Formats: sequence, structure tokens, C-alpha cells
Amino acid sequence: TMNLTELNASLNRQKGGFDRWAHSRLNAVESIRQKHQVDMKKASEEYEELKENHEKLLAEVEKLDASIKEENTEARALLQELEEKQRNAQLLPEEVSRLTEEVSLKADLVRQREQEQRDRHAKREEKLSSFQSLARLYGEKLGMHFVHTPSDGSAEENALRIGFTQIDRRSPDRKFWFDVRIAGDDTYSVLRVSPEVAGVAELEKDLNEDQDFSRFVRRMRKKFKDSV
Repeated sequence: TMNLTELNASLNRQKGGFDRWAHSRLNAVESIRQKHQVDMKKASEEYEELKENHEKLLAEVEKLDASIKEENTEARALLQELEEKQRNAQLLPEEVSRLTEEVSLKADLVRQREQEQRDRHAKREEKLSSFQSLARLYGEKLGMHFVHTPSDGSAEENALRIGFTQIDRRSPDRKFWFDVRIAGDDTYSVLRVSPEVAGVAELEKDLNEDQDFSRFVRRMRKKFKDSV
């Protein structure tokens, strides 16, 4: 039979083992909590960057609106000049024809600029919404993040860098990324890919045909996944 001393020694050993196990669990939980705080801070910074880009787009729209208003003012001034000279019967037929054509062209230009402004605004809003939706949907689950590469005056400035982690099971924090630039005519160009994967040119061609940026990002991630 076990005497009291042996029983106490056995209980102390078991308690020591339990304490070590509990301490290791607490350390694991604390590590998870700290990582979550880092991820939340990163997500907040990326959201603020998207918000700043959205405000820049709004500033561009306001600038274009001002330009349209100025052109409208010029068109009205031309029309008033034409009407006044017609009333006073002081215009030669050639001058009437010239001013009429100029007013018509100016009005067409104003309508074209207004439509371009609406189309540009709608496209930029759609792209921004798409980026925000992607960030919310895939950010935590796939370790995806967006960041604008710094402007250096080259043709590759103002690119959007899209990065992933959680791809290589052996190294979940390993970074995979690519840079993509949107040109003024709304075409996409993939500038850099790290690590290099095959078939990017084909994905870029498909993106410029279907304009489905979300699908393109998913396909690029699969390329990275297949490469490990």
C-alpha cells in the first residue's frame, strides 16, 4: 500500500505536469491573441488606405465637374452672342454658320464630357467596391492584403500590389504577391509576380476581356497554390 508521503509525491508530480500543460496552453492562446491584434491593425490600415483612395477619386470627380460647368458657361456665352447678332441682323451668313457650328460642337463636347465623367465615376466606384469586397471576403481566411506600390516616376508607378499568405502549408507566413496596374483606358497589366509562375499572360488576357477582377485574383492565388 502507498503511504501518505508517496501519495503526496505522486500528487505533486501530477500537479507539476498539469501546471506545465496549462502554462503551454495559456502561451498558445496568448500567441493567437497577439497575432489577431496584428491582423486587425493591418486590416484597419488597409481600410484607411482604401478610404483615402476613395476620397482622391471624389476630388477628381469634383475637378471634372468644375471643368464641365466652365464649358457649359462658354457654350451659353457663344449662344448668347449668336442670338444677339442675329437679332441685330449684323451677321454675315458665313459668320452665322460658323457660330452655329461652333455652338453645336461645344454642346456635343459638353455632353460627351458629362457622359465620360459618369462612366469614369461608375467604373472607379465599381472597382473600389470590388477591392473592398475582396478584402473583406478573403482577407482573414486567405491572408490576402492590398497595398499601393510607391510612385517613383516610372511607367510602373501607382500599381496595386496584392499579396497572400496561408498558401504554403510548410510555411504559412511565406509571402506570395503580384503587382497589377490599371491604365487610363481601364486595361490591366501584370507588372511583377513573386515567386514567378507560369500562365500569367493568359490570365491577364482573360481579365482584360471579361473585366472580372475577383475571378482574376482567385486564379492567381490558385497559380501560387499549385506552385508549392
